[in-house]
Amino acid sequence: MGINSTEVSYGFGQLGSAFQNTASKPVYPPKGQVIIAIQFLSSNKLETLETEVMGDGGAQYITTANSETQDNNYLGVTEAACDGNRTTVSIDNDTCVIEDVAANKKIKPGQYVLLVNDSDAIGTGLTVDSSASPDGTPTPIYNGRNPQGVKVVSIAGGTYGTHVTLSQVISPAATQTLVFLDEHHGAGSTDTQGAIYPTGMVIYGRWTKAQLENTDAAGGAIFYFGK
Repeated sequence: MGINSTEVSYGFGQLGSAFQNTASKPVYPPKGQVIIAIQFLSSNKLETLETEVMGDGGAQYITTANSETQDNNYLGVTEAACDGNRTTVSIDNDTCVIEDVAANKKIKPGQYVLLVNDSDAIGTGLTVDSSASPDGTPTPIYNGRNPQGVKVVSIAGGTYGTHVTLSQVISPAATQTLVFLDEHHGAGSTDTQGAIYPTGMVIYGRWTKAQLENTDAAGGAIFYFGK
């Protein structure tokens, strides 16, 4: 009989696991591995859930971190504010002029755009302006018979910054921000601080550290390792 597939190995915990039932005590995976699943033997919370940050080119996962710089599908691949005092100095028809150098490096043709509020935070989620164009941005539908959404058509240098041409005209207010989505970065996720995981639930992802919030001598959780 051949070697088990990775999927089967993960499913049966053949790459290793750990048990923990005390509060604020971390679990770490072995070298070269991550925590790929957590099974709750009784209802509990996660005090810490740190993702394997894969940067611009990898999938993102839920986390207890409440920093917008933590990758967890909250703020897309990058953002560009529409306020002239911040990053976007002008918007003319379907072209945005963006001065923020860090944002410029991450914006690529083909990315979809969401128009949200400047005041949005990772603890409360995004408020998307989905009103009819040119006011807002519709919910992206990437495939199927009726695709929709506003996306980046081209990027070019300009006198005042980088010109980003969009597929539709939008009319953002000075209190709004553009969020860019790509193949690995979604948007809208909040941090998982305080979330209750019921008995028997299994969550999947790629984490480098996890610890329970509550001690439960008769319960706890099993942490499964994978590549």
